[in-house]
Amino acid sequence: MRLTLPLVSALGATQVIGYGSIYYAFPILAPAVAQEFAVGEPLLFGLLSAGLLLGGLAAPSLGGLIDRIGAGRVMTAGSLIMALLLALLAAAPNIYVFGGLTLLIELFSFAVLYDAAFALLAQKRPGDTRKAITRLTLIAGFASTIFWPLSGFLVEAVGWRGTQAIFAASHLLCAALHWGLGALPVTETRLPKAEAGPDTQPALPVMTASVARRAFQLLALGFALTGMAISAITVHLVEILRSLDLGEMAYLAAMVMGPSQVAVRVMDATVWRNRHPLFIALLSASGIATAIALLLLPGLVPALAQPLAFAFAAILGAGAGLSSIVRGAVPVALFGASGLGLRLGRLAAIRNLLGASAPFLFAWAAAHSMSLAVAAALALSLAGLAALLLLHRTLRRIGIVPPIRSRPVQMELSA
Repeated sequence: MRLTLPLVSALGATQVIGYGSIYYAFPILAPAVAQEFAVGEPLLFGLLSAGLLLGGLAAPSLGGLIDRIGAGRVMTAGSLIMALLLALLAAAPNIYVFGGLTLLIELFSFAVLYDAAFALLAQKRPGDTRKAITRLTLIAGFASTIFWPLSGFLVEAVGWRGTQAIFAASHLLCAALHWGLGALPVTETRLPKAEAGPDTQPALPVMTASVARRAFQLLALGFALTGMAISAITVHLVEILRSLDLGEMAYLAAMVMGPSQVAVRVMDATVWRNRHPLFIALLSASGIATAIALLLLPGLVPALAQPLAFAFAAILGAGAGLSSIVRGAVPVALFGASGLGLRLGRLAAIRNLLGASAPFLFAWAAAHSMSLAVAAALALSLAGLAALLLLHRTLRRIGIVPPIRSRPVQMELSA
């Protein structure tokens, strides 16, 4: 653990900066950008959606590069590219340049965010990847809590351009950290038997190629549909809460999401540490659907708007917090760590290709009816949950996945 802690801590810092500057700051800065360039905010979210689409197309290639030359090198180059693009964004003379740079930022985002970080953990700490992923997401869960208010403060103090310049400088720090992490030796951590997770357990029967293909398809669909719902809701979280007439309490409710992410990851590291990752994935998808459903209740019972808003943010944070863990833990548990970069790249491609339109479509639907937009997000989350339930049923029926209450084990993909 002493060897893993510096690795996870440094990666956690880069993930807070990465997610905070690339995603969580975007809706906070969008009004100022739209006002300066005299465009509508939906156009900016349309650019974000287009960027997610491009990022999905690039993810498999970047994932394959991670497998070939190492995650550390890819993440270092990615951070340098992010620093350059954000610096150029701060000086963008018009919406056309701003839009092009936004697309490029999303195109390369895979190289600096969770998927690349999970691959780095699998490469450097193959003996306890699941635990390292959980610890990483514990730290990164503070990204929204830090960057929502930080972005609001900075945009008031130095404007959106100054804010982007500061974010650019922060990615230079990330580049230095990623370079150092890439130079770390591979360490096979041996965990006590009682604490062993999916990386260290004996393998169950090997999957056949057809079973593995169907499992990957269902996993990709479940992650993609759930990811679409998460993306649509989190990007517009403050706007959604404002629609409930909460006033300044909307910001306080939104800030609950970050601590909730951290709290549920503590649960994963302790109470649920011996559960199969598919169990955690089902918990995550169920939480997302439950949280979104709560948003429809204030219209029926206005007096409960405030407590429902806080409950929504807490449950959404829990579901989203677990979703970050299972993105890396489930593929490792089902298919093994070999070729993880390419596999995560393909999952990201499917997730982004389906989810690229989510922020834009939600903004468009919300302009007509917030309730309609929320109902659509709820339908997506329920469909994602159904796909994961079908995946579990399929694997359990043929003996690949053990009983849901048993200890997690690692599966291996047949040649």
